[in-house]
Amino acid sequence: VANRGVVMQPHVVERVVGPDGKTVTRTRRHALGRTMSAHNALELGGAMEAVVQAGTGTSAQIPGVRVAGKTGTAETGRAGLNQTAFIAFAPVEAPRVAIAVMLENQRGTGGSTAAPIAKQVLQALLRGP
Repeated sequence: VANRGVVMQPHVVERVVGPDGKTVTRTRRHALGRTMSAHNALELGGAMEAVVQAGTGTSAQIPGVRVAGKTGTAETGRAGLNQTAFIAFAPVEAPRVAIAVMLENQRGTGGSTAAPIAKQVLQALLRGP
């Protein structure tokens, strides 16, 4: 969604740095295909932004940063314990970071448990080195 419907090859390492601090190699971005049209991705991204602005994901709001996200809560079959989640990307206008927070055996919802964690991680990543 953040990439306007284009799926990129996932990677774990962005770059390898030598002992002298210089970059030895850098992972190259590679598109795998498209999951949805750019139009639909923009529409869905707008709906996700509304979730953070005034929906179930308001605890992921970051002052001065447009965040798009979606909460999730699934019952486990054990009274009062849920699996909770929050996925997000930011900033909406030029996404740099995407995150998924998944939590087990929670007493709340995705908005109350996972979204605040996503907010903290997004803030740290957007601040950068």
